[in-house]
This record gives sequence, C-alpha cells and structure tokens, in this order.
Amino acid sequence: MKELDVRRLLYQTEIKRVLAAHPKSRVVDELELSRGEARVDVAVINDCLHGYEIKSASDNLLRLDRQQEIYKRVFEKMTLVVDEKHAHEAVKIVPSCWGLIVVGIRDGAPYADEIWPARTNRELDPLAIAQLLWREEIMELMQYFDLDQGNKSKSRKLLWQVLAKKLTVDQLKAFVCYKLKQRNKWKARKKSRI
Repeated sequence: MKELDVRRLLYQTEIKRVLAAHPKSRVVDELELSRGEARVDVAVINDCLHGYEIKSASDNLLRLDRQQEIYKRVFEKMTLVVDEKHAHEAVKIVPSCWGLIVVGIRDGAPYADEIWPARTNRELDPLAIAQLLWREEIMELMQYFDLDQGNKSKSRKLLWQVLAKKLTVDQLKAFVCYKLKQRNKWKARKKSRI
C-alpha cells in the first residue's frame, strides 16, 4: 500500500475510533518535533499526545531507530503503522510500549489489524515537550507560574530550558496538550472528512 492509502486507512479505522472515544481531540498531520529533527506522520492530541508513524510498502524501517529516540521524548503513546510487507521485521524491533498496526489488502479490500495496543511511555522529556510551544504560548505559561520576570527578552531556546527545569512533565504536558488543541493556524483534518 502507498503512504496515502495507509494514512487514509488509519483515519478510517484507528483515528475514527479514537475520536469517537475522545471527541474533543485534535488530529495533526506531520507534527514537527525537537526543533525540526523529526516529524511524526499523525499526532492525536487530547489529554495525552499519541503519535502514529506510518511505514508504507515503499518505505523501509532504517530510520526507525532514530525516530524512536525522538518520539519517546514527546509521546505518551506511540503506534507504528506498517504495511504487511514490514510486519515480520516490525514485530522484532518496535519498542515494547509502542502499539503496532499492520495494514494491507486482503480479499481485495484494505484491512488494518492491531497487533497490540500502545502502552504508556514513561520516558518523556520535559525539554522536548516544551519545544512544542510557540513563543507567545511559552510566555503565557511562564506568567501563570510567575516565571516571566527577567525572561521576557530571552531566546526561545533558553525559555524552553527554564520551563523544563522549573515545571513537572505533567504540568508541561497538560499545558502543551491544551495549547496544541487550541491552535488555529494549523491545517487540522476535520472529523467530517474521516
């Protein structure tokens, strides 16, 4: 299956199921992470961040090691969605807390089989989470926690470091999820298109 076909099937199955359970979720395609080091194919944002990485038939799994290192810093849950061509290899290399969905064509129709669900990742990095915030969002959070004094003119890089040092992962995650759901400058997929 081609990448667009896999993405479409993911939206028609897994994302549709998640939105039914959490209707106020936000779905974002190609979410940039770690200051542009990587982009996750699909991110679902509700009270947690859940990433979906797609590997179509024309892809390989060579970059997955590097992607895992970045994704584990940001996503509380992560799922690998692979074409059936990659299923055997994916089962061996996917991290134990990641979910795994295999897609393909069976009897002439596309299918998506969940091999196992994603489990909670406990290796979140407060700096990587803070880096999802835009400058005005950073300042809003700093003002809320009275951290803005003397920091207003500092670079985003330094502000992210202050947030990561002064706030807990749970505090950062809650604010980041709230802000990512509120952003209106993104091209988010509408529920009606699923």
